[in-house]
Amino acid sequence: MGSWLHRNSVFDASHKSGVKIANDHGMHWLMAGIFIIGDMMGGGMIALPIAMSNTGLVAGLIILLAASIFSAYTGIQLSENWCMMQRRWPEAYQKEICRKPYPEMAYRAFGEKGRFLESINLSITQFMIATVLIQLCARNLTTLINVFFKTHIEFCVFIVVVVVIVWPFIMLKSPNDFWPAACLAAASSILAACLMVVGSSIDMQECRKEIAYPEVTFKNFFLAYGTIVFAFGGHGAFPSFQTDMRKPYHFNRSVIYSYLLITFFYFLIPVVGFEAYGNSMVDTIIPSIQTTWISQSVNILITLHVMPTVIIVFSPLSQQVEEWTRVPQNFGIRRVIVRSALLGASLFVALSLPNFGIFLDLVGATTISLGTMILPAVFWMFIKASEKKRNHMIQNGQLSKGAPDDQHASIMDIWRYVDKKIIIWNILVLTFGISGGICSTYSAITEFAGANFEAPCYVNWIKNGIHMQGASGGSVNCCGGYKNISVYHLDPTKICSIHEN
Repeated sequence: MGSWLHRNSVFDASHKSGVKIANDHGMHWLMAGIFIIGDMMGGGMIALPIAMSNTGLVAGLIILLAASIFSAYTGIQLSENWCMMQRRWPEAYQKEICRKPYPEMAYRAFGEKGRFLESINLSITQFMIATVLIQLCARNLTTLINVFFKTHIEFCVFIVVVVVIVWPFIMLKSPNDFWPAACLAAASSILAACLMVVGSSIDMQECRKEIAYPEVTFKNFFLAYGTIVFAFGGHGAFPSFQTDMRKPYHFNRSVIYSYLLITFFYFLIPVVGFEAYGNSMVDTIIPSIQTTWISQSVNILITLHVMPTVIIVFSPLSQQVEEWTRVPQNFGIRRVIVRSALLGASLFVALSLPNFGIFLDLVGATTISLGTMILPAVFWMFIKASEKKRNHMIQNGQLSKGAPDDQHASIMDIWRYVDKKIIIWNILVLTFGISGGICSTYSAITEFAGANFEAPCYVNWIKNGIHMQGASGGSVNCCGGYKNISVYHLDPTKICSIHEN
């Protein structure tokens, strides 16, 4: 098996040049794959059944398949970008851990302006993802306390609790230092995925008797695109994983094998959820699962997944800001101040905008769509074309071999030096990313503008104080067209969180 992998180019990002650059220490490609699973399977996964409900089954599966193939491809392109950069500029990228590998790709493709703009985009993306995950974790904790202790504590309180818990761990230097968090995140999300399928299958027989599906509209369709892209939106952290590997040229393997597992569950969960619950789901599939021990086990597991993922997602953001502020790589008070300030800013946004579902769609449609579906392909084509352009100029005597490697490619250079089949494939990827991103951004902004927002948490605290009271009403999103069907034939007024007569 190992020799077959070495002979197949798709698994090796340095196959064409024959140059394979290794580090003295770092992660194995299997561990990097675990980081990818831990980074991606969680908040997006539990919302995919809602996306399927908004698009219809067939259209939803087509979008899901396209997103899986295209984002796996762009993940491989990120891997190849880094290997090309290590080969061409060894003095810059082989000495120590690079704090900002993704923006460095933009620099090699477009120069200083490209690096600056991508640094801003990446920072916003990782910040928004972390904020959404903090909110998700807080909602899960609220539900757990409600179910197990029959006590309702405000969701906003748990936002603060989550931030306090993750604060010490975001001080770790880089992914290689918190590999146990990745293992916990990956294991808990895989087990949660299995339980979601089991729980939905148990409910399906009873729920399908009166199932209803929402009308597919333009707005809902493209909101679903944002949710799906969010589920595949781990690319901002991919280069950080790769730079922490002992053999970075094996990162292709990490992407391919992790994506096979992720895509399997990403298809299974929304199909089973769609067939079981239809339009009765709200925000995520978890509250719709009516077997209490299963739904709450999933809640616990997703919470165990999300907390480590917040740490993983914060890593590229922290390292980028530390590069801007010239914080030393060794642990010190300046790292504590910078990372605490970033986490504090995320806390403020999470408390200010508590509407999780709308926020997720907006994040997926904008910055994640850009970083996952668009920029990797663009960077790859420009870096590849500039490399071939330089080699061509050296062969023709237009440039000496020892001349600085600072040439940038133009669009015409891409057409001249990059294989036409690869260009066409990249155009397909870019079309999917750009058209879907624009339409879903419009839909998300429309939804965002028309939503009934909850008041910021701190405003409620100032007006009413912090309350803790006994739980009242149900906590299950019962199935059926009127959201009032209990699989176990219990009183819907007592078990169902939302029911219509």
